[in-house]
Amino acid sequence: METQALKILGIDPGLNHTGYGVIAYLPGKITLVDSGVLNVPKGELYERLAYIYKGLAEIIEKNRPAVSAIEKTFLNTNAQSSMLLSHARGAAICAAAVQGLECREFSTREIKKSVTGYGAAEKQQIQEMVARLLRCEDKKFSEDEADAIAAAICYANTKIILGMLPAQKKLGVSGTAVARKGSSSSRVRGQWTKLVGGLK
Repeated sequence: METQALKILGIDPGLNHTGYGVIAYLPGKITLVDSGVLNVPKGELYERLAYIYKGLAEIIEKNRPAVSAIEKTFLNTNAQSSMLLSHARGAAICAAAVQGLECREFSTREIKKSVTGYGAAEKQQIQEMVARLLRCEDKKFSEDEADAIAAAICYANTKIILGMLPAQKKLGVSGTAVARKGSSSSRVRGQWTKLVGGLK
């Protein structure tokens, strides 16, 4: 029996722009299903949150993902901005939860490391690597869109997914094959390089 791909929804929440990306995951293969950005109209806070909620609900209804992933809240010097971002995250998480989806949270560093191998990667590096991993080099992903897809890829690359599908190659948080006990960090980096190189 052919293994069915696991659909994962990644969300990059924002009160002005909320990115989303749905990927289909099979061990050793990631395919883009749908992606884009919800451009939230100006208005009262409750109206904007409702727009995010309804928009993501429609995307979930259309693509039927099995799970979802979202970036954790990070605190910056502007407390007001952090609070507004938290509202947007809440609307996004609720949209997934009401549809019966688990919503796994990852830190910014975890997501960047999973996709690029470097936890402090720049936005452009994420955009380029997402396109490469999906074999969509000709497509230009926006920052919000790429960040959302990266969250979904991070989920696919973690041990959370192991056991849900028969893994041909078990992937760790960094996107590398899971290292054996006692293996060196240089070996892990080499595995990542080999994995990415195989996508050319």
